[in-house]
Amino acid sequence: MPPKPTLDVKALETQVAGHKAALICQGADEIKALDITVLDVRDQTILTDYFIIATGTSNTHIQSIAHNVLDKLRDNGIRARSEGNSDSLWIVLDYGDAILHVQSEETREFYDLERLWAEAKISAWPVQERVEEAPPKRGIFS
Repeated sequence: MPPKPTLDVKALETQVAGHKAALICQGADEIKALDITVLDVRDQTILTDYFIIATGTSNTHIQSIAHNVLDKLRDNGIRARSEGNSDSLWIVLDYGDAILHVQSEETREFYDLERLWAEAKISAWPVQERVEEAPPKRGIFS
């Protein structure tokens, strides 16, 4: 699959649904979700404006991503309907005009939503560089 173009976050945030999608992506990125992808499906369906797809590395990671997004949007007065539980390899958070799919790598490859919605404008969320801070060095006298 060819590389996805990087999402223009500033342009996305100028509309209500786009701002919601950006908050979702930020919340997923804060918990180090992998391969965050935004599908602009406004021209393909009336169900929603954006699908956001993110990958988690384990059930716990998937759950953590979903919880962080729920908290982040709730703090902004936005509520979701959710599907999936702590045993799920796929959790869906439905915000109406933006829907988040958090999946395991295997589930994402199997269902391949990007291929299913191939007519959509597909963009990659710009990954923030993550610099792991080294723990402070402790000497004998510190």
